[in-house]
Amino acid sequence: MIIAELKKKENIVEYILYIRQLMDIMRANNMDMQKIDELLVSKFEVSEKEKLKIHNWYKELIDKMKAENAEQHGDINEIKDLIAALNKIHQALLADKDEYRHHELYNWAKPNIDEYKKLSRSQSDNEIEICIDAMHALLLLKLQHKSISEETAQAMQTFGALLANIAEVYKHLTINN
Repeated sequence: MIIAELKKKENIVEYILYIRQLMDIMRANNMDMQKIDELLVSKFEVSEKEKLKIHNWYKELIDKMKAENAEQHGDINEIKDLIAALNKIHQALLADKDEYRHHELYNWAKPNIDEYKKLSRSQSDNEIEICIDAMHALLLLKLQHKSISEETAQAMQTFGALLANIAEVYKHLTINN
């Protein structure tokens, strides 16, 4: 809850990845709140009142996952909506001929997006979703202490740079609205 709120304000892509990680943890623990309390809530060094708020936040996430049929896989609607919003920003930036930086970042990432889409057998046409999926997969590999090739690391750098640019634009837009 605390970390999620900070990430949501500072970097929307990090927020999406963080929520996905939490959802993976919820799934790995069979949506069992007692296990979640032991694994996550108990680690926070805050008052009991704050721990209760954190517990309730995790419980709400589990309830959303169940209500939105994301218990086994997939994203909750909030994450789907955020990815769609980021893709809209991406498309708008691509349509703007004066957005040289975004065009450069996109051209750098595009071959890697196409390659990751093919390798992952993704059915998505949303290139931002593909980049986020790739970054999520990278986090999972790191958590499993699996080695990452130099080629993969370089591809992920292109995704990260593209997503960081879009996250900055998103932050600017949400601050001004």
